[in-house]
Amino acid sequence: MEQLPTPHNNFFQFALSQLPNARSLIETQLSEAALAELNLDTLQLETGSFIDSDLREKFSDLLLSVRLSDPDIDRADDQALVYFLFEHKSQSDPLTVFQLLTYIVRIGEKRLRDGLPLCPIVPLVVYHGESGWTAARSMRELVRAPKGLADYRINFEFLLLDLSQLSDDEISGGPVLRSTLRLLKYSRSMYLAGKLGEILELLASSLPAGRLTGWIQAIGVYVMSVNKNIDSQQYKQTLKSVFPTQFEPGSLADRL
Repeated sequence: MEQLPTPHNNFFQFALSQLPNARSLIETQLSEAALAELNLDTLQLETGSFIDSDLREKFSDLLLSVRLSDPDIDRADDQALVYFLFEHKSQSDPLTVFQLLTYIVRIGEKRLRDGLPLCPIVPLVVYHGESGWTAARSMRELVRAPKGLADYRINFEFLLLDLSQLSDDEISGGPVLRSTLRLLKYSRSMYLAGKLGEILELLASSLPAGRLTGWIQAIGVYVMSVNKNIDSQQYKQTLKSVFPTQFEPGSLADRL
């Protein structure tokens, strides 16, 4: 039976499916040489799932594509495409690297069935557990083999953004991305109550009023779903401290 989406998964999907936020994450995690190969103006969210229900229980299924920057390579046969596979983990899952590899194989199989060539896929795990990541990041770490057979292990590993090992100042990117990552970092922490105002202020300084409503709702639902130290009244008081303007009766902020 397929599992219901978790609050972590729902917020991660909401925040990282927005292209400016996704682009900022890519720009902070890839090397300058890798970024120079990409035309990030072509970044788009891939709709539809590449995986079956069994694998979907383990993944947020957030996949984006981007074309290469070299116009000479940008041909109609779709060889100039690169995928970014975003995944979040709130626990250090020992089989993450194998699950990612399985997902990547499924994507390749679908492309081949559709008559398309294989293309590069960049897997990035955003980890927001309470302690540092301890599980394998590569298949070479995961698969044990005697010395004579070591070279026959699959050479695959993923990028890891371990928020538990970064201070707030070390979390880079645009304001919305920094707000997103800080919220994930403190989502279950007793310190979130003291950090939430800063997170909302950072959002308020960078988003137009028309887009703030969706973020206020998503953050409120997320925080009250995963943090035991903040209730709806505390969240509303934090909103009032950040947005001192009187809320219209019946508005989203007023209801929250």
